[in-house]
Amino acid sequence: MFVLLSNDDGIDAAGLTALAGAFSPADQVAIVAPDRERSASGHAITMDRPLRVREVKHFAGPAWAVTGTPGDCVKLALTTLLPRKPDLVVAGINRGPNLGTDVFYSGTVAAALEGLLFGLPALAVSLATHAPDADYSLAARLARAIVQRLLAKPALAETLLNVNVPARPAREIRGLSITRLGTRRYKNTFEARQDPRGQTYYWLAGEPLPEECPPDTDIAAVAAGRISITPLSLDLTDYRRLADLKGWTDKPFDI
Repeated sequence: MFVLLSNDDGIDAAGLTALAGAFSPADQVAIVAPDRERSASGHAITMDRPLRVREVKHFAGPAWAVTGTPGDCVKLALTTLLPRKPDLVVAGINRGPNLGTDVFYSGTVAAALEGLLFGLPALAVSLATHAPDADYSLAARLARAIVQRLLAKPALAETLLNVNVPARPAREIRGLSITRLGTRRYKNTFEARQDPRGQTYYWLAGEPLPEECPPDTDIAAVAAGRISITPLSLDLTDYRRLADLKGWTDKPFDI
């Protein structure tokens, strides 16, 4: 297999190192990742400045650090840096969960989505902890196992799976759930500070708001100690509203 790895925590992130280490010497693995932390950058693409690329030598296979977003990294890899198209794109392992509506902000999910836009199966993997000494080994082994299963099933050729792993030892994992996205809202707080020149600047902070989560959601699964796998789609159409809006065509706007 030939796999492209990326992330949004940066080329030196422990999660990316663990993910790369889970693949065997027989696997072909290339890494293209941001040169620094780009968490919560969403699916941004850089168009206002050039991208610069630096080759990185501390991985077993070819690796590059890019002065751009996760989306930039995957796009540049698939169009320019790699000698041929990979079989699959894996993004992660993210430090912290990407649950529910987090996927709209997540650079990890965006990297996987970029692979899907190129017609490739893709995987976004996150570990549900922000601890600096987190153990990514279980999530890394799981990622490789999912890759093997995806590549063995041609029917899953254009599939994106969002995987969230509870931060607990393997013996304490309570199983695996195939889930839908939950709703995860935050209490957004901007802390105002002043720089030495008297100019105000802001730091964004905030914690998830407590909400009831249906048991079939990714949020509920991880809270219960279960691995969550959620299939995602590029189609954001709200099909529930199509019928409600059909009548608008009969009464054109007076503009």
